[in-house]
Amino acid sequence: MPTIPDYPAHNRRALDAFMQMLSPQQVDTPKKAARRWDQRAEFWQKERAKKRKGDERVFYALSLLERRGILTPDREVVDIGCGPGRFAAAFAKRVKRVLGLDISEKMVAHGQAYLVEQGLTNAVLQVCDFKTLDVEKAGLLGAFDLVFGSMTPAIHDMEGLLKSMSMSRAWCCNVTHLSGRNYMREQIMRDVFGQELPPQWSGKWFYALFNTLFLLGYEPETSYETRHSEIRVSAEEEYAAFITEHMLPEHMHTAENTARILDWLRAHVDEQGLITEISDTTYGTILWDVRRRTPRPSYDVPGSSF
Repeated sequence: MPTIPDYPAHNRRALDAFMQMLSPQQVDTPKKAARRWDQRAEFWQKERAKKRKGDERVFYALSLLERRGILTPDREVVDIGCGPGRFAAAFAKRVKRVLGLDISEKMVAHGQAYLVEQGLTNAVLQVCDFKTLDVEKAGLLGAFDLVFGSMTPAIHDMEGLLKSMSMSRAWCCNVTHLSGRNYMREQIMRDVFGQELPPQWSGKWFYALFNTLFLLGYEPETSYETRHSEIRVSAEEEYAAFITEHMLPEHMHTAENTARILDWLRAHVDEQGLITEISDTTYGTILWDVRRRTPRPSYDVPGSSF
C-alpha cells in the first residue's frame, strides 16, 4: 500500500475514522466485479443506441475542468474505471494523451470502438484490475497531469485513493453520487414488494474523501450538479434485470423478482409500449492539487469520538 504522506499524528483519530469510512462494506472478487461490469457494458451500449443514455455528466466534468485550466493540449490524463470511454474520448479531444483503465473487457472493447469511431488516436483503453496494479512497475508514478475517476469503486478505499494520487503530478478529480430519487422505482417497490425504497446512494464516500484530504493537508474543492431526467423506457427483461440489480438488496437479486418487475413494467406501458422514468439526482465532484499541502492543526475535540 502507498504510504500516507506525512501522516499528521495529532489528527490520527479523526483520520482513522474517515479512512475507515472510505472502505466499502462489501468488496466483490475481481471475477465477480468483471462479470458485473461486463453485463452493464452490454446494457449501456444498447441504451446508448436507443438514445436513452446521455453524456450530461461528461459535459459537466469538462466544463469544470476547463474553467480551472486543467484540460490543455500539453496535458496527460488517466481515467480510472473508464467504462465505455466517454470521458476518455472527451478528454482526448482536448489534451495530449489519455489512458483509460477498467476491469471489464467488454467496457474496454466498446470504448476502443468508440475511440476509433471518433477518429481519436491519442487515447488508449486497457483492461486492468486497479486493485492489483503495481503503479511503479507499470511506469505510472507521477505520469499524469490529471487523475480522474467517475463513479468507480476502484478507488473507494484508502489504498486505491493513495495509489491513484501517486499517479498524479498535478491534479486529481473524483465524481460520485450524493443522493437521488427514481420515482418509477419507488412506485415499483411499493406496488410489487410492499416497501418504501430506501435512498439508493449516499454522500458517505464524498464526505469521507473531503475530510481525509483536508486533514492530510490538501485543499479539496467541491462542486455539485443536480440533474432532472425524464426518459422513455420499454418493458424488456434486460431492463427489468437492470432495475433488480440497482433497486433491490443483493439477496433479492433473483429471477423471480426480475419477473415480477417485468410484469409491473408491462402493465404500465402506454399505447406506444413505453413508460416515462423520472429521476432527480445530485452528483458531487472533488478536485484537488497533489502539489499543494498545508499543515493542519489538531482538530481533536475532547470527549468526542475524534
